[in-house]
Amino acid sequence: MSTEQKTHHRQCMQEVDWQIRSNRPLIYICTHEEERVWDALTRICERKNKELWTLYGWDITGTIISNTPTANLPQNGEAADQLSVLSWFDGIQDGLNDDASDGYSILVLKDFQKFFEKGEISDQMEKQVVRQLRNMCQKYKYKHKCVIVVGITLNLPPELQKLATIIDWPLPEKEHIAEQIDEMIGGIKKRDDLSNFKTDYSDDEREEIVNSLQGLTRNEIELLNSYVVLTRDHLSPVFMASRKREIIRESGLLDWRDSSINIESVGGMGEFKKWLKKRKNAFGHDAQEYGLPPSLKGVLALGIQGCGKSRLAEALADYYKLPLLRMDVGKLFSGTLGSTEENIRMAIKVAESVAPCILWCDELEKGFSGSGSSNYTDGGTASRVFATFLTWMQMKTKPVILFATANDISSLPPELIRKGRFDEIFFVDLPLPEERLEIFDIHLKMRGRDVIMFDMDTLVKCSDGFTGAEIEAAIVDAMYVGFDDNKREITTEDIQMSLSETVPLSIQMKEQVDDLRIWARTRARHASIPRKSASVQIEIEKIKKAQRNTVVLDQTNEDEEL
Repeated sequence: MSTEQKTHHRQCMQEVDWQIRSNRPLIYICTHEEERVWDALTRICERKNKELWTLYGWDITGTIISNTPTANLPQNGEAADQLSVLSWFDGIQDGLNDDASDGYSILVLKDFQKFFEKGEISDQMEKQVVRQLRNMCQKYKYKHKCVIVVGITLNLPPELQKLATIIDWPLPEKEHIAEQIDEMIGGIKKRDDLSNFKTDYSDDEREEIVNSLQGLTRNEIELLNSYVVLTRDHLSPVFMASRKREIIRESGLLDWRDSSINIESVGGMGEFKKWLKKRKNAFGHDAQEYGLPPSLKGVLALGIQGCGKSRLAEALADYYKLPLLRMDVGKLFSGTLGSTEENIRMAIKVAESVAPCILWCDELEKGFSGSGSSNYTDGGTASRVFATFLTWMQMKTKPVILFATANDISSLPPELIRKGRFDEIFFVDLPLPEERLEIFDIHLKMRGRDVIMFDMDTLVKCSDGFTGAEIEAAIVDAMYVGFDDNKREITTEDIQMSLSETVPLSIQMKEQVDDLRIWARTRARHASIPRKSASVQIEIEKIKKAQRNTVVLDQTNEDEEL
């Protein structure tokens, strides 16, 4: 367990401590885990060899709690509503007294972001709430008092934005998950009715169990553990990871993808594959001692639709044996002001908690094409989300490899595609002849067809200007024809006919394709390695020879078995 993994949660605690002691009057903590934050704030207030800081907590029901039984709590509904609790806290004595010069009084407000909905204060009481908070912030710069708002979404009115410090609380890290596992196992050992449940695990097994639960809240881990105890006889990392995938999918922010595509099932892309293989062993301790960064920043794949960019993302995850999380940037944009910003922050938080992983941002231009928005269009939401994403790309320390795809380069802001944001920008063009041959070979074999039975040279020539997706569609279309004709085997002529009936994207959108190629000529690295046209026939002979050898080997094995 690395030092960074251990201290991320503690760094947030330390940051809150510093902010309080520097007399920051207002702190906004974004989290789904109120209980964890309250526990952390309680520990912050338990000063070693010093007087206890007084911590108060309020929620929308009007209930007030404290970390000390001697706290001066309100009586008879004195601080029941959102305005009254502020007036009550403002009226109590601050943490300073004759015995301790560093005492603080802290008020934690839950559900308070509800009074800042849509960023527009229309109700009279909510206007008074904002005014009261501003007055308190101005006074608390010189007092030992602090107000902390805890909420799922970041939602502050403009009047308070310059007064507040915003802190994103991390999801449980490895050490916290391990503590929960130990606590659960300890409880199981005390129960006679669970004597058949396995409680002894090796260090490697424990590590796998902990890794399988990363990315979940403490409450989600607790519920999942309870489910496993009821339905299984041991803690199975595979089973727990599968349940975790469902929980992450249900959040709607990220989609956990189980990749079934390896790098060899991607046709062409020779330059990309060569670039990738050079970096396969560059993540270990030796590489870092050599001076290499601990992780790739990411890759941006630009190109024409249907040319295999999405397959590259899945192949990348399989090649590095890392989880693949897909983020649909367009889906993150919500109709509720404030929630979009929180969506992108939460998606990043989940990805970092699962790290090391691949974060696949598909069709990036759909989300960030409007990054130049203003308060007159969408309230500046797109520009704020874009700024958050760029800052994370630049400052991220967790091993999250960003794999982004885009079809329309003209829609992307220049700040995103400049050198340094990504390790490399690849242009995925229409497949070359030898690449089309490889694509035909992959998709025919995938469907159980023998490539020896087809005139590959003719198919390669007929598919000039076709994308990989269009070639696959032509093969499938030909199979429908063969199935309809008494389930006969498909022929070269069937595929050739399907190709002739298709108008490829390169003709439908010729102007856009030409513009993209011109742009990429000097601004991106080509994912393909051009080869001489004569090599196509050589490649055809290699494929046919390999297929013949496979047939002979299979026949030999059958004879030996007989």
